[in-house]
Amino acid sequence: MKKNILKYSILLVLLVVILIVYLSLVGIETERFNNQIKNRISEINKNIDIDIKKIKFTLDPLNLKIFAKTVGSTVYISKKPLELESIKTQVSLGSLIKNKITSSNIEVTTRSIMLNDLIKFIRVTNNRSELFILEKTIKKGHITLDLSLNFDDDGKIKNDYEIIGSIKDANINFLNKAKFNNLNFNFNIKKNNYLLNEIKFKVEKVNFISKKINIIKKKNNFLINGIVKNDSSNVNSNILQLLNLNFKNIIIDDVKFKTDNKFSFEINKKFKVKNIILNSDINISNLKYKRLDIIQNYFQDIDKLILLNNHKLNINYKDNNLSVKGEGEIQLNNNEVDQIKYLINKKDKDFNIDTELLIKNINLKTQDYLKNFFPQINKNINFNNQKLKIKYNNNILSLFGSGKFKINKDYEEIHYFFEKKENQITFNTDLNIKNTKFKIDNINYKKRDDTKMRLQIQGDQSDNKNLNIKSFIIKEKNNNIKITNLSLNDSNQIIKIDQANFNYFDTENKKNNYNLKK
Repeated sequence: MKKNILKYSILLVLLVVILIVYLSLVGIETERFNNQIKNRISEINKNIDIDIKKIKFTLDPLNLKIFAKTVGSTVYISKKPLELESIKTQVSLGSLIKNKITSSNIEVTTRSIMLNDLIKFIRVTNNRSELFILEKTIKKGHITLDLSLNFDDDGKIKNDYEIIGSIKDANINFLNKAKFNNLNFNFNIKKNNYLLNEIKFKVEKVNFISKKINIIKKKNNFLINGIVKNDSSNVNSNILQLLNLNFKNIIIDDVKFKTDNKFSFEINKKFKVKNIILNSDINISNLKYKRLDIIQNYFQDIDKLILLNNHKLNINYKDNNLSVKGEGEIQLNNNEVDQIKYLINKKDKDFNIDTELLIKNINLKTQDYLKNFFPQINKNINFNNQKLKIKYNNNILSLFGSGKFKINKDYEEIHYFFEKKENQITFNTDLNIKNTKFKIDNINYKKRDDTKMRLQIQGDQSDNKNLNIKSFIIKEKNNNIKITNLSLNDSNQIIKIDQANFNYFDTENKKNNYNLKK
């Protein structure tokens, strides 16, 4: 008797184990709950219908849970189909016993769906204007989704839902201004939080990548931040138009650029953008600038195309304030490569530029009036190792410079300052010369050979009219000449002079020592 009880007990346990293994590995398929599910969905929304295949039930023996899964279902909203890969849910054991499925969660996986088909499907139940715009914007692409939902005791969806998926080979035409091609990325969506990662797309034949972009919903707006990069690529005119940039004298045929951009901005449901913050590191090579005609009037050896090469820029934009800091090479002709640094700031109507330029060698065309003072002057004045600081501040242009210059055979020292404000030009020049010949015929003055002479000229000119020399000073060993507030007309005739002090030896070695005063 005891042996039979033990025998049947072992057999019962074995059958239970086999049943558990079978339910865990194989499961049970049935269609008996299909109508019940369809009726439940119809109660939620009469426009929604579902075509369900057989439901497969499997057991999780370790966690004592039962899962229901169906493959190849199709959801219809107003007869528009959406094909699903699978639907999976956790079912309570009690509901199965009562012949009624109840679940606290559901997981839905779609097949690859055309993006526009998905948007049309959603618009059936939620025909908002932004969905219409989105449908017109997207021209191509596929999407796959993994949807996870949890339900409360009343059967309502909780806020802890999660949507994971990917978009492949999408083309977007944003308001006919920006075209994004070959757009690919993965996404993870939770309530008010959207994470995009492994992003790749192409704009005007330029490939961009991004590790991640975060989108946070805040009331009716979306806060977006991320990082976007591109490898070295060619620039074309469409890129500049996209950025609303138009530079008349810029040649971009062979330009290459590489960028690393950190950004954030806020956008509303009508696609209006505000609170833009941008930090970009940009490398640019082979940018050419067409020489202005006025430059040719003064500098003979500057090429028609000025080359800007190997430039590194840092761009910051915040609160309508743009800042550009850069440095690189500038090539004015085929013989020399010089260095330039610059800082550009723009806020509202305020526009400032600070530039530092080191020029090794450049020639300035000699103006005829200089021959009256430098008798052995060459056709071109050569400037060597010039350190320039150029500033532009709200229509005020100033230039500070120093270096060597050569009028005849030897290099001399020069320091200079020019400023243009509206129609007035202010200047201050300081020359230190030793081996260069200098003369003033009107007063019979000539610089002695091999003596050092300092020439300082400070003045201004307005509306291309009278030239006002506020200070004219010559210092040469025993010779001193100082003139204050000298005005000349366009024929170099003296209009007025406030004061002049002469103490020098003339070309006949006669001592001249006299003063003039207004």
